[in-house]
Amino acid sequence: MSTPNTLAATRQALLALLRGVPAVGIVHAQERFADSDSGFKAAYQYTHADPAADAFGATPHLRGWYLRRTGTREVTANGRILNTHTWAVRGYLSFKDALASELIFDDLIERMRDAVRTSPALGLPGLLGASVAEERGVQVSSAGPVLFAGALCHSAVLELTTRNWAEWRKP
Repeated sequence: MSTPNTLAATRQALLALLRGVPAVGIVHAQERFADSDSGFKAAYQYTHADPAADAFGATPHLRGWYLRRTGTREVTANGRILNTHTWAVRGYLSFKDALASELIFDDLIERMRDAVRTSPALGLPGLLGASVAEERGVQVSSAGPVLFAGALCHSAVLELTTRNWAEWRKP
């Protein structure tokens, strides 16, 4: 697969990749807004297609993510434009101590990190750093409990950087 050459194409590739992770939940292309807790719940309510996926089984619960581009750096190299996009992926999972939901959430995060690490969809090795000292793949920048949609949830912010050669836009 070739490297995406626009921000929109990179977003679509990242969405497809994350949505392909088993039991990932709902993955939104952008941060969702609702006027009420019930609206947020509706946007992030999830039930496993396969109840054996984890301890939540067939019980509906909050499980979802959204993408946000948090920055873009542009440089010119050899007459071409190279864009480096920084992404935040924020997620939520219902907090259920009896199900050890924190461990389920950590496992889900690691499966997402694995999917990005091994996929050519984002133009790897453009996603990877140039040396062992350079940041690579998906970073977990924060994780912990939050109140979301009126419910106690686990939440995490994942960060990654993608690179693509941009096409010149005509005015």
